[in-house]
Amino acid sequence: MTSIEWTDDTVNFWWGCTKVGPGCDNCYAEALNAFRGTREWGPGAPRRKIKGAVAKIRRLRRTAAKFEARHGRRRRVFCQSMSDTFDNEVDAAWRDEALQEIENATSLDIQMLTKRVSNVEKMVPGSWKRNWPAHVQLIVTVVNQQEADRDVPRLLALKARFGIKTVGLSMEPLLGPVDLTAISPARADDPFDPFNALSGGMTSLDWIIVGGESGKGARPMHPDWARSIRDHCAAASVLFFFKQWGNWSDGQSQGEDLLDGAQFGAFVGDRWIRPFDQDFYKTGLFMFDIGKKGAGRLLDGRTHDSLPRTRSKDMPEARQRREGSHG
Repeated sequence: MTSIEWTDDTVNFWWGCTKVGPGCDNCYAEALNAFRGTREWGPGAPRRKIKGAVAKIRRLRRTAAKFEARHGRRRRVFCQSMSDTFDNEVDAAWRDEALQEIENATSLDIQMLTKRVSNVEKMVPGSWKRNWPAHVQLIVTVVNQQEADRDVPRLLALKARFGIKTVGLSMEPLLGPVDLTAISPARADDPFDPFNALSGGMTSLDWIIVGGESGKGARPMHPDWARSIRDHCAAASVLFFFKQWGNWSDGQSQGEDLLDGAQFGAFVGDRWIRPFDQDFYKTGLFMFDIGKKGAGRLLDGRTHDSLPRTRSKDMPEARQRREGSHG
């Protein structure tokens, strides 16, 4: 089990990673690793292989039918919540083993999240390039417009080339406004002209996760950044999941007792300022640091929990038979 709202279980074949962008600045996994003192984070740091990972994913496979009978859907499994499958500094043999176990797990919906989409084609098996496993969703982290312009075209190119059934974005922590309807590819040799990533049929995004940052040093998310993505997804019938506000809230759904004495600041447009900044009293939007639990996950008074659903009968028959022959 896991406390991550958009999945049911996690499987980590190894621990450790290296920061690659602004979304990594306050990495929860790195903070936990530092607390444990095991030092698997950073360039050149040795990653730690998790001995029980293979046994765990095989156990989740064996109990998949019971889970589906109980919940009316397939079990979602987030692989590598404490690492990145496509990390350059990981032993290739570890990754090959992980991808083989993931391929075999056809009774599960595998959620594979990466910050390194440019490495995917170089690191997946040739069989995946010819026929991407239908139960494996590919999700890319995007936290601002610059990353969206750079990585969304790469993700959609992979979807088209390899026939990936479900691709999505994890926009957490969302650090600025992002317009997914106006992606401007960042490379001159990119095959895409400026385009709407939400309305391209088979070559569009399938689902979006949005969330603010939590933990020490959390950066606030402007409510309008989340609302814009929500509204664009609704207009294009793209699945939208609002994970959390993070530490900061505009206080609209919290009582004054929660806000009383809380640290606060404000947005002037998209610029974040603190009390006594010369522009502070010109703002129209105050934000309050009341912690993840206090801020909750209501966006304009409701939850948004849309996620992809895969039916077992959608899986190729040969893969279903093979699922029963492993582990």
